Amino acid sequence: MNIKLLALTFSILTLVGCEKVSSIAGSSVKCDSEITKQTFVEAFSKNVAEIASNRVKEIIETENVTVDMGKLRSALQQITFNVTDVRTNNADPNSKKNYCVTNLVVNIPAQMIKDADAARAVYEENNISQAAVLSDLNFENNQLKKEIEYFVQPTDDGKKVFVTLENPDALAVFVRDIAIDSLLKGARQNAAELAKQEEMKRLAEESAAAEEYQSLLITEAQTNLDQANENLNLVWNATTKDVREQLLKEQRIWLKKRDLECKLQSSNADNPEVSRLNCETNMTRERTNELRQKIYYLEP
Repeated sequence: MNIKLLALTFSILTLVGCEKVSSIAGSSVKCDSEITKQTFVEAFSKNVAEIASNRVKEIIETENVTVDMGKLRSALQQITFNVTDVRTNNADPNSKKNYCVTNLVVNIPAQMIKDADAARAVYEENNISQAAVLSDLNFENNQLKKEIEYFVQPTDDGKKVFVTLENPDALAVFVRDIAIDSLLKGARQNAAELAKQEEMKRLAEESAAAEEYQSLLITEAQTNLDQANENLNLVWNATTKDVREQLLKEQRIWLKKRDLECKLQSSNADNPEVSRLNCETNMTRERTNELRQKIYYLEP
């Protein structure tokens, strides 16, 4: 599946409860505060949902597959995020802005991963584990882990928290695709089965047509041989009994030779029966001309 990385750098403003306003007013908001963590998770979750919606539109256009948006929202809600190992990289001395980094842990249901892998297998795409390695993501025990940088800053009145994610693109897209692929399992498998049936039908029709064509070739070759044998018999019977007796032994040898030679020549042919019949026809026509000449010289 082609992935268009969308610009994920964005800002989320979250209202802070009245009882918490005094705690941040006039000061910076810490990287590891519960408000910051909550805002971070909401921001990341919202962005995954947005790019998932855009991806569904692309799938509808390119694969002609409809994804139930209600099921997609439900799938995304099953994915949880933990903001762990938070560090403060830097603090802006001229503002209340703090520059932070966290090891974001994404917990994905095992069944979702199983379904996504099954959907990818239909198109012979990399499974989740393989794709994680290629995307430089840590994936173990149904968890994705990636270091995400962000900065946090309260508004001057201390009533809102401003969080900006710096490098969420790869992880957000990866999570999005797992959720969507898990929902595509049934549609892809049904499409693959339908394609398989159509291919089997096409091959059966081709086989039947080829068989009918070969049968027609055999009928045509047999007709040509029958006509050649008839012409040979006409020439044979047109002469006298005395001439036929002189040529009889030779004629019997020729008949055996024709049968054996044509069987050997046609043994490796694509259609041995057609090849044998055509061989006998050609030899019979040649023998007919040869008999005419011999009869001419033997007749009184």
